[in-house]
Amino acid sequence: MKIEIIDRGLSFHKEVLFRQIAARVPVSEKAGGLTVKLIEDKSIGAPESYLVRGAEKNWEIVGADTLGVFFGIGKFLHSATWSETDFAPATTEGVVTPACPLRMVYFSIHFFNFYQMASKDELRDYLESLLLWGYNTFHATLPRINAENEKDPVFTEKAALLRDLYQIAKTYGMKTSLAVGSNQGFKNASHEFDADMSFNLDYRGNLGRNLCIHKPGAMEYLRDMWRAELECFRDIGMDYVTCWPYDEGGCGCAQCRPWGANGYLDMVNAVKETARSVFPNVQVIVSTWAFDMPNDEGEYAGLYRRLGKDLAWLDYLLIDAHGDFPKYPLTHTAKTPIINFPEISMWGLAPWGGFGADPLPERYQKIWDSSKHILSGGMPYSEGIYEDISKVQFAGYYWHPDQHYSEILAEYIRFEYDENVVEDTLELMRLIEINHAHIGNEEMPDMAVATKAAALAKKIDARLSERAKNAWRWRILYIRAMLDEKRYRALVEDQSDDSKKVLRFHFFSGEYLLEDKEAQDYFAELWKYYHCIPHNGENHHTLPPLGGTKLDVVI
Repeated sequence: MKIEIIDRGLSFHKEVLFRQIAARVPVSEKAGGLTVKLIEDKSIGAPESYLVRGAEKNWEIVGADTLGVFFGIGKFLHSATWSETDFAPATTEGVVTPACPLRMVYFSIHFFNFYQMASKDELRDYLESLLLWGYNTFHATLPRINAENEKDPVFTEKAALLRDLYQIAKTYGMKTSLAVGSNQGFKNASHEFDADMSFNLDYRGNLGRNLCIHKPGAMEYLRDMWRAELECFRDIGMDYVTCWPYDEGGCGCAQCRPWGANGYLDMVNAVKETARSVFPNVQVIVSTWAFDMPNDEGEYAGLYRRLGKDLAWLDYLLIDAHGDFPKYPLTHTAKTPIINFPEISMWGLAPWGGFGADPLPERYQKIWDSSKHILSGGMPYSEGIYEDISKVQFAGYYWHPDQHYSEILAEYIRFEYDENVVEDTLELMRLIEINHAHIGNEEMPDMAVATKAAALAKKIDARLSERAKNAWRWRILYIRAMLDEKRYRALVEDQSDDSKKVLRFHFFSGEYLLEDKEAQDYFAELWKYYHCIPHNGENHHTLPPLGGTKLDVVI
């Protein structure tokens, strides 16, 4: 097809639009075909708003600002009707404005996952795809879990990777966010600073070296470390810093506990001062991850009391949990805006993403509906590309909170797969979720459901174009259905009376498929998409269990 893009100075937007079209259909830049004008006009509405209008061969994508034009391009692409040689755009119903102002993409670059191992071009392409679904901020953490000190290549190489990613994000006009504030130090930190690790580690993690901020010299050590990390990105700029309480952090000493209501909040004030000494206008987000788990320790109550006192300056609260949305914030009012932190990577599956895509649309709809009335956005936690479906689901909520997932994912399916397989693919996702939830809750799978899912995946596959059929987004969903049927059948046929059989299966189900050549081929294909390589067991969290690779778990 022929297309003429009139960019009116928006040359980078034109480049993105043309690249996205060329990835799907044969196209040349020539007059006489489809004409698309790119327009930036702040008068159309609030920041980041957009409008798509036109008919026949003449179209306009209008954005209120740089990001608005990109979001308009995304809608122009996602709502079009595509063939193998052409596409027909659709108009928007007036100006579209996001309901939630803060919509963050989080690339967690550790354990040798996709984000750590993929090429710069692949990371750019993936970030671009998420931008076009409506995310406006890029967030990352500079991990020091395994780093001896600030000069350790384990640390410096990730700092260099993050510089690349932040620069890419800034190129698109996205805002940037860095997780800075936790009381974790480098491995060579003085043991005189060691935290009291008596808090509940089963729910809150035990990664790296936690330091007690009340021990002489510890806070000075942390301030110097935070400042050095922020200085790594001074020339790029940072719009947000995020403080984190647990998983990487925590102290159970008498002066700090309960950490979330006491020592952590003292640390948060120090983070603000340090961050604003480098970036005077930076906004601060305070996470409440794993607060009051498993029992109420007064962490939320203590935080909310201090929001009207020494934390009145706080810009955002980040609230979420391993399971349902926490109850305290739903029954108490905070003047501070709240964003969520959906757990889309790890729930109920091990290794995470190791069997392909992990859609849980019903689960996320329920959690979203319970909390959407207090939310101003969110930051889904991501370990790789296997939760691509879920990232798009939450992006849809952040723009239109009252949408049902079926409407959001129908657009995803039409764009990424084919408009003729929408209902079947939604059903496939639902079937995969049923048994995912069974195993996550230590229940036996329903074989009839698994068999139906595998058959439905084959039916859909037969109807797809060659482009869609061979694209990684479809392949990882198809592979999930195939591997689920195989591994669930192996579990059902296991005649042992082990009371922990389902729990062991959860962690080691790849062992059931050692002799299955087709399964091993599927695992190898996932390795290719994820860029997984064995690295002293350090990427076992997302590593598909090729050859029986298993997690370091004791049951």
